Order: sequence, then structure tokens, then C-alpha cells
Amino acid sequence: MKKINILLISCLCFSVSFKSIAIEADVWRYKVKPGHMQEASELFEEALDIASEVGINTIIAQQTQGKNGEFIFHWVDFYDTPDARANNLYMNDKHDKYIEKFYESDAISTVRTYTMNLIDEQICNNPGVVSVYVWKPNPVMMSEALQLFNASKSIFEKHGFEIDMWQEGVGGNDNLQFVMCSSTTEERAKSLQSLNSDKEWLAQQPNSPIWDSYNESSKLVYSFELTPIR
Repeated sequence: MKKINILLISCLCFSVSFKSIAIEADVWRYKVKPGHMQEASELFEEALDIASEVGINTIIAQQTQGKNGEFIFHWVDFYDTPDARANNLYMNDKHDKYIEKFYESDAISTVRTYTMNLIDEQICNNPGVVSVYVWKPNPVMMSEALQLFNASKSIFEKHGFEIDMWQEGVGGNDNLQFVMCSSTTEERAKSLQSLNSDKEWLAQQPNSPIWDSYNESSKLVYSFELTPIR
């Protein structure tokens, strides 16, 4: 990874209201076919309405940076407990009809699906700006990788960022996700200014804990940035 003061300049965001601490998430990544953005947007909006009606904490966010750019949408369902996931609130006729329409549409193709588990004690509180960095941990150095994540978390939170840390599960190859959140673009700018005036931080460049793109405990796989559709 490049130096953080280069990477963070491009961070964009999504807003999501978390009803409570989510410990698990199901993620679907979709690609919108050229010329079908309006149809896809309407389908995603309908999905959010259905999720709200049945009480599932869902976000659908459009990618702003990353592979395939703005044609990628991330659909994430959050669950407070494993039991909440097992109790499928989507099981109703309205949802069944929607899913049939969704997959019969020629507007969208599925790129990837995977699960995630929260490995942090908190989750971002109504973030307005989010950037996600995905790392492949060395299987025999997981504890060291998590130590570096926590060291970076402390640095960024000192300057006003909120940090989520997740581990991908089924479909995700056990990758780690380091998620940086700010409430607004203005707050993000303030945090960046504060970070880049931190003598301790500057002294560590370019090899500050997590931002060295490759170290013994983990390797940066990719990053992406999102903005919500609602």
C-alpha cells in the first residue's frame, strides 16, 4: 500500500444507521450492466424497503473507487447474533416475489458472496465516510496481524476516525477487513489534517503498523470505497 496520507485523500463514504452492535454480516457484491443503472437502482431501493419492513439492518452501497468502479454495489445484511441470522426474517411472499424479479432482471450479475465476523468490540456509529482495506493474513501469524490492526486502530481513532475490524468467513478466504469511518467528509478532512500533523505518525512513515503494504504477518490484497444509495 502507498503511504496513508496518499491513500486517505481519496476516501469516500457511505451512511448507515446501526440499530445495535452487529457481530455477523452477509455480503453480496453485484455488478450493474452498462445501460441498466436506473433499473438496478430501483431494485436496490426496493430491497432496502423490504429489509426495513421486516427489521433487518441492511445497507446497499455503490462503489466509488475500486475494481469496476461505480458499476459495483455492495449489499450487506448485519445480524446482532448467530440466532438472528438463523431466524430468516426474509421468509415471506413479498420477499420471494422480489427475489424472483431481482434475479430475472438483466440489469445485475452476481460478482461474489461471503460472510464476515466482527473481530472488534465496536462498530462504526452512523458513519458518513468509509474506506475498506482488505488484507490476507499469514495463517501462522494471525495474532501478530491483529496486533498491528489494533495499533493502527489506536492511531486513527486518536484523530477522530472510527474503526471497524472484520474477518471474512465463508467465501472470503479468512481475509481481514480494516474499515475506516468518519461522520462526514468535513470531519474526515479534519481527521486527516490532525493525522498528518502528528509527529509520532509522521516518524513512522512509510512503515507505520498497517500501512506497509506487505509485512510478515499480512499482505494488502485490495481496497475499495463506497457511498450509500440511501
